[in-house]
Amino acid sequence: MMNEATNRAETLLRAAHQLLKRQDKSSYVLNILAETVFYDDAECDGNCLMEDIEYWLDEFGKQEDG
Repeated sequence: MMNEATNRAETLLRAAHQLLKRQDKSSYVLNILAETVFYDDAECDGNCLMEDIEYWLDEFGKQEDG
């Protein structure tokens, strides 16, 4: 179960990193929540990524507490 959680965390971190790198390379401020990244065989915008990260954090926190 821990390996699965670690793999998911890596996927989400890589997607977040893609967004941050895109902003870093841009000469203007991007709307990160509207920008898209590709993971889990689908496009996901920043809002979707944020929700996936929140879900992961909620689930991982429950596993640590219980």
